[in-house]
Amino acid sequence: MNAITQCDAAARERHRTLDFIGLRAHATTVGLIQLCEELLNAGILTPDGLERIKGAIRSELTVCNARVGNRTTFDDTLRRRLDAIFPQVDGAPPKEPVGPLDQFEDSLIGYNGA
Repeated sequence: MNAITQCDAAARERHRTLDFIGLRAHATTVGLIQLCEELLNAGILTPDGLERIKGAIRSELTVCNARVGNRTTFDDTLRRRLDAIFPQVDGAPPKEPVGPLDQFEDSLIGYNGA
């Protein structure tokens, strides 16, 4: 089993576990974002560490959306959206606004062929 396959298998198992215990609530997400901001401001979390956290989230969301047709475009959109909601180093504003939810939903419809 290669490293990518192992990573995908681990992501799928983590997804099943998170789904089982119900850690999909908005409050959990808001808490994680605030925790990342606090840790960045305290100098405990590095920008590379934050990127790894966002990468783990992207991996989880990709597992959730296994039927997405254009993975590259989906991943790029997801990356920009995560960059917009997570804190930037030194309190810098997001590179792009998150945008309205309906715009994101429309873009998802295009990815999964619906």
